[in-house]
Amino acid sequence: MEVLEIRLQGVAVDVFSEEWALEEVLNKSPVILERVKKRKGGFTLEMRSPSDTVEWYFSKGLTEIKIINNGNKKSIHIEHEDGHYWVDLQYSEELIEFLKEFMEES
Repeated sequence: MEVLEIRLQGVAVDVFSEEWALEEVLNKSPVILERVKKRKGGFTLEMRSPSDTVEWYFSKGLTEIKIINNGNKKSIHIEHEDGHYWVDLQYSEELIEFLKEFMEES
């Protein structure tokens, strides 16, 4: 297992809100990505939110990773294939390099 210790700010689906269970309302929560663990076939994002810590597992082939360009500001969008959970993180070349094997070839 490879581990990347990193500290990136972001915004994620608030999976701790009651509304999230209804899948009709998606609240967002600020998060800090603290660690990424790569395993065979997937990776885990370890994040801290205002209310708790959360670990999300993503699988190769079931994950969408995109670099978003908003004018002069870049961000990284990581989303599970089903769209139920996602996170937008501040851009980091180090994170992109670490996760490049999980990014779809264009």
